Amino acid sequence: MIFRQLDQPFRADRGAVLLLAALGMAALVMWPLRQWLLFRLTRHLTAKDHATDLVRYGKALGTVIVTAACFVAGGLLVSAGLESSLQLLPEVRSLLPVVVAGFILTGVGLGVGRALRSPDAKHLRPMELPSGLGRTIGMYPFAAGLMLGLAAFFDQASPVLHASPRTWGLVQGILACAEALLIARFLIHAGRARERQVATAAEGQPSAVPAIFGATAVAWIALVVAIAALPLGHVRFAMTVLQEMMWALLVLSIAWLATRFLDSLVSSLLKAEHRAAKFATGVVGVGQSRVEQSALLVSAFFSVAIWLMALVLVLAPLHGDGGSVANQVRLRPMLASLGAVNLSPRAIFIAVAILVGGIVATRMVRGWMERRFLPSTSLDAGARNSIVTGFSYVGIIVALLATSATLGLQLDKITLIASALTVGIGFGLQAIIQNFVSGVILLFERPIKIGDWVSVGGAEGRVRKMRVRATEVVADDGSIAIIPNSQFISSTVMNKSDATDRSSFDLTIKIAGCDSAHSAKELLQNRIAGCDAVRRDPPPHFYLEQIGDAAWTFRVRMHASEQRSQASIVSDLLFHLSELTNDRLTVSVA
Repeated sequence: MIFRQLDQPFRADRGAVLLLAALGMAALVMWPLRQWLLFRLTRHLTAKDHATDLVRYGKALGTVIVTAACFVAGGLLVSAGLESSLQLLPEVRSLLPVVVAGFILTGVGLGVGRALRSPDAKHLRPMELPSGLGRTIGMYPFAAGLMLGLAAFFDQASPVLHASPRTWGLVQGILACAEALLIARFLIHAGRARERQVATAAEGQPSAVPAIFGATAVAWIALVVAIAALPLGHVRFAMTVLQEMMWALLVLSIAWLATRFLDSLVSSLLKAEHRAAKFATGVVGVGQSRVEQSALLVSAFFSVAIWLMALVLVLAPLHGDGGSVANQVRLRPMLASLGAVNLSPRAIFIAVAILVGGIVATRMVRGWMERRFLPSTSLDAGARNSIVTGFSYVGIIVALLATSATLGLQLDKITLIASALTVGIGFGLQAIIQNFVSGVILLFERPIKIGDWVSVGGAEGRVRKMRVRATEVVADDGSIAIIPNSQFISSTVMNKSDATDRSSFDLTIKIAGCDSAHSAKELLQNRIAGCDAVRRDPPPHFYLEQIGDAAWTFRVRMHASEQRSQASIVSDLLFHLSELTNDRLTVSVA
């Protein structure tokens, strides 16, 4: 095919000149013009503000956008030059979109690397980097984008060139080895930079290694799995793992820069001294606190949307047929799936009405159950709380499902989004979901319930309320401990509310000055009987443990008259026993 294409004549007499002009323009756009645009961007952003978060993240995100746009333009110029000057064979023409995709991936990688490194203004780097890691950060994203582009080209070119399975397997093996070597060198450089910074921090200087570089263990495990799959013949699986690692690096880096930039932009626009905030507070009449809350909500909304889209893009290659990343991440199928969503004003209004109505109806039924129905049953407070909370969960889930169905988001259309949310939950919301699941287990298993006297994690008191994330425990002094539900599942919990022994406690008392053990026991028995903190039924039990010189040591098992902490009850009892101490008698507690 290559020789047949070389035999094809130019479309016109000046076809060669046109091709060279297109290639020259592409080179000018991707290098001098890109450099000039980046210089103007830095100069414009630093004209008024210096090293603010908005400037720092704006420069980084702008660098990615400008670099990617220049490479997109360069790829389109190359494609247009080839089509307009040469009589391309159908097989060669089918490769042009992959060539443009390779330019895009290379530009994105180069933009991410330059954005993180910021060689022209190191004080404007979006993250603080230790010495020696700047060139690594700048080079490896570019190399990752280039490798993804090459893999996409070879993957598309193999059937066009009618490559034999053996030849194609050899090419895949070479690409996989190159990708594995690239990732391994990056991880090694990151690990060495972390070691150097840790050694510096040991001398009293703070560590400057970003937290993400501490999570390289997962990357090493994935790399080892991919390398181990190569000699076993699973070359396609190894390439999928390696390309997914490089693709995730690029996508998540851009998502992080975008969320940081939008957060800084919203915070800057709604500052008290900004014109937008002054208009909202002075003309509209909105309080400054409401403006700040609105800024947080807007920033959170955009952050969730960006991360969700990023996770969808990261997981997109895993739902294909095992081809390259560039061939799996296709914009048209994604837009087609989004086109099935009904976003008309009428549908949105109905969906909002269903959601609000479902939540309101759930709360109304919950209130009726709490105030009218459940109190008329023989269920205890803990069982009633479990039923009410479980009903709230079910009602809200049904409302959300009805809302999604109204918008056309059927369950079979949001599988990818659910997978993305699973990854997001695993990394970003692990503690919250752990507490939520623990709360559900507590509601159904009921090892504790409202009104129980429990001791967990150093806190002791009565369970007052069991919420989705945490449980409220009220101590003797009225203080409230908010305990995450996961502690009730993963740690030792003392539940002292059992009817048989909930108030039982032991106290070792030594009394001196009595003639016999019987007289000492009778004296203690009469004195303890007068203490209101100790129950008379069942009566205290006395166990003689030690005999001394006119001194007797008893272990007394008593029952508290009311549910309080043992320390409070013992304190009241000791105050009561202190009146026995005089010149003739001595009472002490071991």
